[in-house]
Amino acid sequence: MTEGADGTATRGRGRPARFSREQIIEAAVALVYADPGAPLTIKRVAEAVGSAPMALYRYFPDRDDLLHAVADRVATDMHFDPPEGATWQDKLRAWMLTSMEHLRPYPQLLPYIASTRQPAWLPSFIMLTSLLSPLGLDDEDMALAISLVGTTIVGQAILATQRAPADEMAPVMREALRDAAPEHRARVEPVIDRLPEAMERLYGLVIDNTIVALEGLGGVADATTGGAGRERRPKPAPLAPLFTSAGAW
Repeated sequence: MTEGADGTATRGRGRPARFSREQIIEAAVALVYADPGAPLTIKRVAEAVGSAPMALYRYFPDRDDLLHAVADRVATDMHFDPPEGATWQDKLRAWMLTSMEHLRPYPQLLPYIASTRQPAWLPSFIMLTSLLSPLGLDDEDMALAISLVGTTIVGQAILATQRAPADEMAPVMREALRDAAPEHRARVEPVIDRLPEAMERLYGLVIDNTIVALEGLGGVADATTGGAGRERRPKPAPLAPLFTSAGAW
């Protein structure tokens, strides 16, 4: 097998192109989206592009390299149009909701998205610097704000895709409570019953608290104008990402 000038694999002189690196990545993204629970293997991707597994190693040294490339593609493929006339808070809220919905179908890629060393998040950086511009942050605080938003989204996506569904957790927890003291059961059982609803509300609460933290970082911004009449506060202590499990973004 030889490789064309455009990076497309061919079979012998004069034979038509079979597949390219981009086609491999697109096929892999489609596989993960169609069946999130099935491990993405070199064999499955090779079958999807009609190739022998060994041919893919020309483009990807190993499976991890392939998964990083697929994760980077997912990270760069999100599209978002900010609502016209909305405050920066509402625009950011919409962007965070869209980001979560975009990432949730790809649970096995999330660790790779969190640990990427490629500039896959550059479109998100550009979008966030625009959304957060009404805060009037200096470069240091803008970097902190973007890190806060990014790690919150990725961390929440990992938690949402890895934890057991709340409606499955509740019966197990109630069963475990049988041996607990009566006063403990009386206090805990009603809370367990509310877990499914709480899980549904959780990300909205995370977004609201993230926005509050950003408002504190930038000062008091007028919710209607998005920035007019802002009263600068003293710089607060460094903020830690809220409700996250990802160590990098």
